[in-house]
Amino acid sequence: MGKQKDLFLKIWKTRERVCVLCGQHLGIEPRAHYFSHVLSKGAYPYYKLNPDNIVLKCIPCHTLWETGSTEKKKGHRELIKLKEKLKRKYYEDTNKLSSSKKDKLF
Repeated sequence: MGKQKDLFLKIWKTRERVCVLCGQHLGIEPRAHYFSHVLSKGAYPYYKLNPDNIVLKCIPCHTLWETGSTEKKKGHRELIKLKEKLKRKYYEDTNKLSSSKKDKLF
């Protein structure tokens, strides 16, 4: 968990601490559930520690995103666009790698 925690702290220090979906301020203390992978870690393991694949969300929006219920949130369309862009980049990146390099990635 060390690499992920370090990445989360770096993101917390460098980004605006607001939910990308509703704009709610997230406070001053980072919490693990504020960090949301746009592309799931299970389906896209090589982007697990890619900072471009992690956005900040409040707990209610994170839950809604995970259940597919965020259509009415103001940031939903932008997040869907980001997800599609990341998917294309993910497949481009992983197609360029040999099997041995994929094992070492992230």
